[in-house]
Amino acid sequence: MRTTPPLGASLRVLTVLVCVLYAVVGPTLVLVNNHILKSLHFPFPLFLSALGLVTTSCVCVFMLHVLPRLRRAVCARWVPMSARSIGKEPDSPAHALQPSGLLGEGLNADIGFDFWLRNMVPIGAAQGLTFASTNAAYMYLTITFTQMLAAFTPTVTLVLLYVSGVEVPTTNASLAVLVIGLGCALSSYGEGHFHLMGVAYRSLGIVSEATRLVLTQHLLKNHKLSVFESQYYLAPIGAAFLLVGAALSETARARRLDALGTMAAHPIFFTASALLGVVASMLTFLVIKLTNAVTLKVINTARNAAFVLVTVTLLGEEASTTQVFGYIVSLAAFSAYLYFKIKKL
Repeated sequence: MRTTPPLGASLRVLTVLVCVLYAVVGPTLVLVNNHILKSLHFPFPLFLSALGLVTTSCVCVFMLHVLPRLRRAVCARWVPMSARSIGKEPDSPAHALQPSGLLGEGLNADIGFDFWLRNMVPIGAAQGLTFASTNAAYMYLTITFTQMLAAFTPTVTLVLLYVSGVEVPTTNASLAVLVIGLGCALSSYGEGHFHLMGVAYRSLGIVSEATRLVLTQHLLKNHKLSVFESQYYLAPIGAAFLLVGAALSETARARRLDALGTMAAHPIFFTASALLGVVASMLTFLVIKLTNAVTLKVINTARNAAFVLVTVTLLGEEASTTQVFGYIVSLAAFSAYLYFKIKKL
């Protein structure tokens, strides 16, 4: 007789799967967007970033409004009358993998305009700014250098956590974060293709990403939101900011360079960018929801290290000895930071 696995085992499998996907999807999206911006000559980072958030918004509307109506219509037609008469529906494996409303099937009635304005708008704006500034940096810097600069994100995140009162670091952890910053500075010094505008865009992306993580952690700490519900509110805000920015700064050049023609000529890459953007938006929330912010930082660090290795060895991007040494210093300091965090030293 077949037995159903316990919920705890299913949740562990789901957690591992989400973490692995998070580690893979991010670099894949970077490669796709880098190819679109550079190889396809599509220098419109605001519009490209908005593409993923608009698609995310559409997916969330479908999951929260359209799909429930379809399910009720199907159940009304196919569920036996005896089951409907007692208000029950057959259990399904998909329902078992939704602990504590992880995916969610509806909207929270407690979310009003004031809550949306104070909590959702800042996170959505930071999300849009992160995507746009990161994509813009790829137009000036190599993928290797942008990933090395990403190692500085924990430093900014820790400062913001401390300032906001969400987390107070120990002295050892603070020293480790300081060394992370020094390692990133060393990597910047050894960069052979240093471009001030690219570094400025990447720095803006780091600050906005840290802000988004801190605000998201604070939101999850005080409110229970499902994945689709959170992105239902957040993605349209980020998309609106990006589309307004694109309309003001990219529209004229897009017409001149026939941006729509480029999209029509390469639909696979733009579709991949949009879909990967949906998955990336969901996975960040899922990792924090299923694990914690420390695990998210561990995965980010390991992912960036592996991605730098791939870009240097397989993609042939240049990296000086000083640059690699600075990155190694940052990774070692970040490992020490995680150790101090886990041991509470």
